Amino acid sequence: MEMSLPPTILAFPVAIPLAFAALGIVFQLMRPTRAVPMQQFLAGIALVCNLAVASVLLVFTLSGGRLAFQMGLWPAPFGITVYADALTAIMLFFVGLLSLLLLPFAMASLDARRERQGFYPMALVLLMGANGAFITGDLFNLYVFYEVLLMASFVLLALGGTPSQINGSIRYVVLNLMGSILLLLAAGITYGTLGTLNMAQIAERMPLAPPAVTALIAGLLLVAFGGKAALFPVFFWLPSSYHTPHPAVTALFSGVLTKVGMYSLFRTFPLFFPDLLIAWQPLLLVLAGLTMLVGVLGAFAQPTIRRLLSFHIISQIGYMLMGLAVALIPSPFGVGFGLAVAILFLVHNQLVKTALLTGGGQVEIEMGTGKLNELGGLVSQKPLLAVLFFIAAFSLAGFPPTSGFIGKLGLIEVTFATDKWLIAGVSIFVSLLTTMSMIRLWQYIFWGKPHTQRRSRSEYAPSTTQAMLLTPTAVLVVLSLLIGIFGQRALDATQIAASQAIDRKAYIETVNLQPTPGVQASEPSAAVLGTRMSAP
Repeated sequence: MEMSLPPTILAFPVAIPLAFAALGIVFQLMRPTRAVPMQQFLAGIALVCNLAVASVLLVFTLSGGRLAFQMGLWPAPFGITVYADALTAIMLFFVGLLSLLLLPFAMASLDARRERQGFYPMALVLLMGANGAFITGDLFNLYVFYEVLLMASFVLLALGGTPSQINGSIRYVVLNLMGSILLLLAAGITYGTLGTLNMAQIAERMPLAPPAVTALIAGLLLVAFGGKAALFPVFFWLPSSYHTPHPAVTALFSGVLTKVGMYSLFRTFPLFFPDLLIAWQPLLLVLAGLTMLVGVLGAFAQPTIRRLLSFHIISQIGYMLMGLAVALIPSPFGVGFGLAVAILFLVHNQLVKTALLTGGGQVEIEMGTGKLNELGGLVSQKPLLAVLFFIAAFSLAGFPPTSGFIGKLGLIEVTFATDKWLIAGVSIFVSLLTTMSMIRLWQYIFWGKPHTQRRSRSEYAPSTTQAMLLTPTAVLVVLSLLIGIFGQRALDATQIAASQAIDRKAYIETVNLQPTPGVQASEPSAAVLGTRMSAP
């Protein structure tokens, strides 16, 4: 019996975090001295409910279903369309899972001043913006949700008000505002040319646009989303800002912000510009290689845990772009396999990078410093954390049996199969450099003799606090190992997501648009991957 869902469920990923964030702010205004415990409680309920909705959508879409809903009951393309397929559901699920796992870490490590300044409501607003970007089927509303993300992330960056935070926040906002302006410009040109901002109708009408205008829109979206994802050469905002806020904020950003940018590229380019995605493959591969190299080489020069890991975020984004570049190129694995392994690699990076940042954040919180030359010898004090950090570090480098091995192996296989030898060689070289960097980081933190006289918080912090700090890292590392061990099942799921993402005709039909005369949507590519499709 085929599963069915009411399309109104698509309102919940935005409505749940928004409603609970508003309640938290109301408590802040009414009873400021007692607001924090209530905000923690409300955030917990919101995150559990959000993950439950995402889980239902994930099961439904992986069985072949799709959902579209017209907000306000206005028919498409006049109303605001929200849409979900397997790609959407995967992003909703893992962002929701990371947000829930980071809640105890934040509760155990945040100081009272940052909590009173609204960390928990702003974290929910950030989640609302990310969820909205995942489900929207309207280009202008994608811009709106990016602005929600920008607003919430700026507040979270600046919580605490230290000079380094303010400096990092300003750089972050200025550079991301430039990307938002380019996205808004692309939306304006799209509306002026095609007369619509509905993403299904854009996909249907894009063949009618002059080639120069199509290339202009694609270029603007590439720069705008590439800037949000921290691709070369528009990555400067990330290492300038990610090391400045509280470690809980950095870990949350790592799992959400750059991944929303990559999701937007995964969604729009196969849908709007399938021909350009093939024609621009050399450009995308060059950008992917440079992103990998700049990120990994920059990591070697960093003196602190979070600055080093921030550069590795940039490096790993290059692998995802590499998969997108070969997404529509025929290979022995089928059309769309490159996108499937790119999605798998994105999920892997969310888990592992967040695990490294929570593990490194615990060290920084308890030792009072994140400077590598002031750390050392923690393997005897924190053996479990040392083991978890070691596994996560080697997963980032791509060692079996972790998720990093499955993701990188798939990307290398598809680039070899499509005769992209140079980018395959670059990716292998960068993996070797990543291994060296991770060994260096682990040695600085855990090996040798302590280089600091600071008293570790672990000597007097309650055991419950230690458990709350360590649990997110442990769960994320276990998930990385499970994906590596059951790699074929994980790849099957991302193949479904990739096949749905490149199936333009099914996207248009699910939104229930009337065909534009003279325009024929592309045939679905699901048959190449052998994936069953069905409408709800």
